[in-house]
Amino acid sequence: MNTQNDEKRKEFDALSPLEKSQVLFQQAVKHHREDKLDEALPFYSQAIAFNPDFADAYNNMAVALRKQSRYDAALACYQKSLSIRDDHAGTYSNMGNVLNDMDRITESVAAHYKAIEHEPDNLLYIYNTALVLRDAGKYDDAITLFNQVLAKDPAYKDCRWDRSLTYLMAGRLKEGFAEYDARWELEKSPPRKFNQPRWQADPLEGRTLYIHREQGFGDAIQFIRLIPELKKRFGGSIILECQPELIRLFEGYDGIDQIVPFGQKPPAFDVWIPLMSLAHILDVDIDHIPGEVPLLKPPADGRFRVRPAPQGGANIGLVWGGSPTHKNDRRRSVELKHFLPLAGYKGVTVFSLQKGERAKELETTGAHCLFVDAAKELKDFADTASLIHSLDLIITIDTSVAHLAGALGKECWLMLPFTPDWRWMNEREDSPWYPHMRIFRQKKPTDWEGTFKRLYHALDEKLAR
Repeated sequence: MNTQNDEKRKEFDALSPLEKSQVLFQQAVKHHREDKLDEALPFYSQAIAFNPDFADAYNNMAVALRKQSRYDAALACYQKSLSIRDDHAGTYSNMGNVLNDMDRITESVAAHYKAIEHEPDNLLYIYNTALVLRDAGKYDDAITLFNQVLAKDPAYKDCRWDRSLTYLMAGRLKEGFAEYDARWELEKSPPRKFNQPRWQADPLEGRTLYIHREQGFGDAIQFIRLIPELKKRFGGSIILECQPELIRLFEGYDGIDQIVPFGQKPPAFDVWIPLMSLAHILDVDIDHIPGEVPLLKPPADGRFRVRPAPQGGANIGLVWGGSPTHKNDRRRSVELKHFLPLAGYKGVTVFSLQKGERAKELETTGAHCLFVDAAKELKDFADTASLIHSLDLIITIDTSVAHLAGALGKECWLMLPFTPDWRWMNEREDSPWYPHMRIFRQKKPTDWEGTFKRLYHALDEKLAR
């Protein structure tokens, strides 16, 4: 039964080292294409053993390691590949990507520019360079490169969307929202389909507009402010679709005639539009953001009452982690241990508003002995609003709680990574969306230590007043 394998072994043994290396490399590529990375990697290693100068094998191995989030090993492979073949644009571009994964953004930019240097007309390398320039906060340079790509290929994958986000991060809201509909061109977010036509911003008198939900809870809280302005300008009847967890919070909001939960068949309507597309229709810009804060109010029958903090103290609500599936979560979320010093302040009581898997850190860090785990009692956002309203200060990373606290007009301290979500823009310590918000952002990538020093210094000053 082993005769065939024996023959193959003899054939393989008869090959030259370089030929053996190619056979093994092809086996690795086969497994790699099937996404069997743990099977591909040993074959790449064996291919290199027979040909130590096999640059493509090192490059492919790095791609596989990066996909497994083994960034240090991937970087070493790219560096090895370039030591053998130092003029390969694709390797520079790939190395730039993994350096960005490692938050070594300056080095990442340099690597991407090397890729362009070797292949100046390759749109992929120009596009990748623009992405990392955006992460570096060099928005004008990034937009210039996005424009280069779109000038040569107006339909280049994802480029209009990424340019839109870059405009928004740069505070050029009008330009960003003008092409924000490019999100519907992404494979991951196909547009909703309705029999009725999409609304074209014409008068609504006598007609009903269906505004459908999209994206996350925070997006809904941030953009609901646009509905009263919409109603005032265009008239008509407004139906808002939102996540069930938001319905009690949004009930009675000015301009909304009916709220329906996402997942339920909508009532009769004439035209529709996505919620976040309203920003372009209403010409939202940095100096024109409709809505007076507080935008939202806690429910009149709110069931949370917190005893006032003693003089010189504070009741603080805390969130330290977002959804692990969020693409930027590795940068925006922090470990609970960084917030444990809050428990040492006289007169301070910390209320954890943390939901999900990260709430388990209360137990693993021992913080369950020091903080009040309030999240267990929060059934929806109306409950959360009721509790936030009873507190003195909210400290949070970039989550829906930041938007909720901001919309309620509660003092909120927002902790941001060096490369934040577009809505917080760059360098600002305040937010044009939420006037009671104060932003503590990393001055350089991964520098939570310095960010926390500034936060605790600010807390010392606040409590000393």
